Order: sequence, then structure tokens, then C-alpha cells
Amino acid sequence: MIKNIKNYFEALLSDDAKDESSHAKTIELATAVLMIEISLADDHIHDEERNVIKTVLSDHFKLSKEKINELIDSAENEVNHAVSLYEFTRLLNDTLSMSDKINIIESLWRVAYADSVLDKYEEYYIRKITDLLYISHSDYIQTKLAAAE
Repeated sequence: MIKNIKNYFEALLSDDAKDESSHAKTIELATAVLMIEISLADDHIHDEERNVIKTVLSDHFKLSKEKINELIDSAENEVNHAVSLYEFTRLLNDTLSMSDKINIIESLWRVAYADSVLDKYEEYYIRKITDLLYISHSDYIQTKLAAAE
């Protein structure tokens, strides 16, 4: 009987570890989806934008190149099938601190500025995402200025 109880708790703890790992992957995917969405605002992803996305994902999540490529492929698939950005921003709102969300907005600006042309749709989507993440207008402007430098 004690062995059964021990096995039950070991399985429960193992499931919790899997959930945490899955949860982290979901945050990574949501972040990548938002960056892909910004890069597609002008109808296609430029090489410069793709490089910035890879750099940001590598720096922020400490992923291998292979994992980053898989994540970007998954994000592109999600963007093609997503109805709205709300599902991704809701996840980020539920799990991240305000400073983490502000860092994501700054990363979105970096993607938008990567090709040296700020498209009006890129700016529109970043503004929309900023609102969905409940980030103040002053932080929106500060992240834009920081990324432009």
C-alpha cells in the first residue's frame, strides 16, 4: 500500500514537471507567434526580421538553433491558423510580469525595425498587442524609442 502511495505521488510530481515544461514552451510559442505576426504585417518575412526573431528567441529563452527553427515553424503555423492574437496575449498576461511583457514589446519593435522600414501595419499591430498586454502608452513609446536606437 505504501508503495502504491509512493508511486502515485511520483507520478503526480512527474506530471507537474511536464506541465511546467509544457507551460514554458507555450510562452515561447506565444512570444514567437507575436513576432512572426509583426514580421508578416507587410506581407512577408524579410531575412533581417527572421534573424532578429532568432536572436531574440535565443537570447530570451536560451534555445538551440534547432529548437529555434522548430519554434519559428510552429509559430508560422499558428499564425496561419489563429483567429486572433487574444489567445496568445492572454497566456502572456496570465503568466508574465509587467517587465517581461514590456521586454516582449521592445522585441516586437526590434523585429519591426529590422528591415530599416517601419510599416504602418507593423506599428498598428504592436499598438494592438500593447493594449492586449495592458501596457501603458508611455512604456509603448519608451520601448519604441529604445528599439529605434
